Amino acid sequence: MYSFESFLLLEKRNRYRENKKSLHLSRKITDKMKNIIEPFMTSDSKVRNGVVTGLRKPNGLSKKFNGVSLGADKDGFFVYTHRAASERYASPEAIPEKDIKFIESTG
Repeated sequence: MYSFESFLLLEKRNRYRENKKSLHLSRKITDKMKNIIEPFMTSDSKVRNGVVTGLRKPNGLSKKFNGVSLGADKDGFFVYTHRAASERYASPEAIPEKDIKFIESTG
C-alpha cells in the first residue's frame, strides 16, 4: 500500500511526463526551442497553443525573477504576470532586470 506522500510524488512524476510529452508534441514550437525549454519544465508547467508557462526559474537567479513567472514559446523566453508579458529572449539569463521589474510592477 502506498503512503499519501508517495502517492503525491507519483502524481507529480506523471504530470511532469505528460507535460514533457505535450511539449514534444507541440507543432508550434520548433525542435531547437523544445530542447532548450525542456530543462526548465516542472510538473506544474502547462503547454497551450504553443506557449509554455510555469517554467522553473534558473538556479542562482531566482531572486532576480521574484514576483514574475517564467514562460517560453517559439520566439524565446519571457517573464509574465496575469496582466503583462515581456519581450522574448534567447535564454532566461538574457532577460534584462529592467524588463523584469517593469512586468513585476504590472501585477
